[in-house]
Amino acid sequence: DCDLYLDSYEEMLARDDIDVVSICTISFLHAREAIAAAQAGKNVLIEKPIAITLDELRDLRDEIAKSGVKAIAGFVLHWNPLMKIVKEITRAGDLGEVFYIASDYWHEVFGEWKSKRKTSGNTLLMGGCHSIDAVRWFMEGDEVVEVTGLTAAPRRRLDFDFPPTAAALLKFQSGAIGKVACSLECNMPYVFNIEIMGSAGTLMNNRLFCDKFKGQTGWMEIPTVVPDRWEVEHHPFQGEIDDFVQCILEDREPETSVADAWKTHEICIAAEMSAQEGRPIKLPLI
Repeated sequence: DCDLYLDSYEEMLARDDIDVVSICTISFLHAREAIAAAQAGKNVLIEKPIAITLDELRDLRDEIAKSGVKAIAGFVLHWNPLMKIVKEITRAGDLGEVFYIASDYWHEVFGEWKSKRKTSGNTLLMGGCHSIDAVRWFMEGDEVVEVTGLTAAPRRRLDFDFPPTAAALLKFQSGAIGKVACSLECNMPYVFNIEIMGSAGTLMNNRLFCDKFKGQTGWMEIPTVVPDRWEVEHHPFQGEIDDFVQCILEDREPETSVADAWKTHEICIAAEMSAQEGRPIKLPLI
């Protein structure tokens, strides 16, 4: 029994009995709607991407900081059981010094607005941002300082007006390197991969080989829920929402705060800039 506001978003924001606004509209609307919500003093959950241009990204980041509201980017995989386990492994240093990390997001998407640059941004913003977010999360604050991107034109989905396949090489502050790749026109079931190589071990999705376990002669499989389905019911939205509510009640920063997530989106944009200009892009850009 929700009230409907079909004509005026601002009228809804004016209500004093609304504490949180969830932005789940078409991607090109996310930044402007989130900025308006923050200016109205509302805490805001923003589905990814939180912005599709550098100007939008800067304006959103700065407005959230200025308003003091809590704002979360919808990187829901932070609450996937495997991803939480991987985070525990990297945080504990069980893989040693990480020198290579990679993630793939293979997911064919449908819907006219998703295939148009004006409404969706680019391939990494549309989907590959999940992989970039994961890579940054597992690198424990070792930020990306340089991006080299490549893109491929449509082959089987000619409705795309931008390259639906992209890859990016990442250089981290520590000297470690990374790779992320995404295709929105791939002819295959949904796949999300994560690979981490360190001086003391290697993780490949839910398989682990690690010096910590002396005598190990082969991969050890971690029996848990892995991010292997795109369907909404498979995504841990409850964990995301519960954590966001606790952040508001406890006055702490969210797990996937806009104050951090803008860096993930900057990488998405920098990768395409690199592909278009044929050169590495140094970060930060904003």
